[in-house]
Amino acid sequence: MVTTIPETVTDRAGRQLTIHRAWPRQGGRLIFEASDSDGGQIRAGSVGADGRVRLSPFAEDPVLSGLPGAAAQGELLVHRYKRRAVVRDAVGFTKLLAPGKADEVAASHRFMRSLAQPSGIVVPDVVVHHPESVTLTAVHGASFHELGQASPPANHPAAPPTHRVAEETWAAAWQEWSKRWPLLAVSQHSAAAGAAELPTHGTRDECRTVSRWVNYAQEFGVLPVAADRLQRASAHVSRLLISGAPQTAVLSHRDLHDKQLLFNPESGSVGLIDCDTVTVAEPALDLANLLVHIDLRRAQGVYSAAAARTAKKAILGTASVMDVSEVRLNAYAASTKLRLACLYAFRPAYRSVAHQWFERLEHELTESAVA
Repeated sequence: MVTTIPETVTDRAGRQLTIHRAWPRQGGRLIFEASDSDGGQIRAGSVGADGRVRLSPFAEDPVLSGLPGAAAQGELLVHRYKRRAVVRDAVGFTKLLAPGKADEVAASHRFMRSLAQPSGIVVPDVVVHHPESVTLTAVHGASFHELGQASPPANHPAAPPTHRVAEETWAAAWQEWSKRWPLLAVSQHSAAAGAAELPTHGTRDECRTVSRWVNYAQEFGVLPVAADRLQRASAHVSRLLISGAPQTAVLSHRDLHDKQLLFNPESGSVGLIDCDTVTVAEPALDLANLLVHIDLRRAQGVYSAAAARTAKKAILGTASVMDVSEVRLNAYAASTKLRLACLYAFRPAYRSVAHQWFERLEHELTESAVA
């Protein structure tokens, strides 16, 4: 029996909630995050292998014991049932984590912050660190994701001054990022310190990550694609990753995308958040992840073609400055595309986008094999 992801659920009070993302768990189970139709409050829950839906009361979690108190003092932004939650309050952002995770997250943020300072990239500071939570300072600015939405297409009916400011801010954000990112990634201290203190993420690790998501997509049937096609695409991506010679590893965020980057137009500063997974990896890993997310935003209808071109030009230019070969960038881009197709298939609003994304990737892989 395949566990399906419902698009909506109803709580005991009769309020309807929309599920916007879900995550697969072992044993055919799912956990999900939803928002109610009244005030947009975040709610979490699970779907058992038997299909039974369990919706948690607001800000309650049997594993995240500090969540009710934190949510009472701020705004609950993220709640991944029995895994993690994020609350915004007057101090900054508090991450409530499963037991045993807080030390690692705090250490990752402190390490990234220390290496980021010479580059000028602003990373949150750890304010409070408890066994099951980490509180971080806020980084001033708007996310690149928000800025991209504000940058209208060329034929947008916005008044010319408004249009110009949005375009100039978007271009300035990417210009500043492209100047600063190589300084962070190839920090003088990153290779030596990272090798001693940070985990590594090599090509084999990337292959395992992609394979895991492909297997999830197959197990839960979230993509209307035959199992052999999914596995064939996974094998093709693995060959691309392993066949090329890996480049020298650098400091890596490992989840770099447009929602993780912020820009402050007043100071011109670039911020980087959610450094939970900092590692040492090929520079193509982060750059490809960021590049592919720009294409994904276009597919989602978030960015205009002009906005996407500006971003991609900056990312490709940065790859050139960092001597990232086209072969390695393409290999990691294929890996990212396949992983995102599987991941977004677990988000009801984007199932069709995920399917189209996989079909396009499959065609690209076939074409490259023929060539």
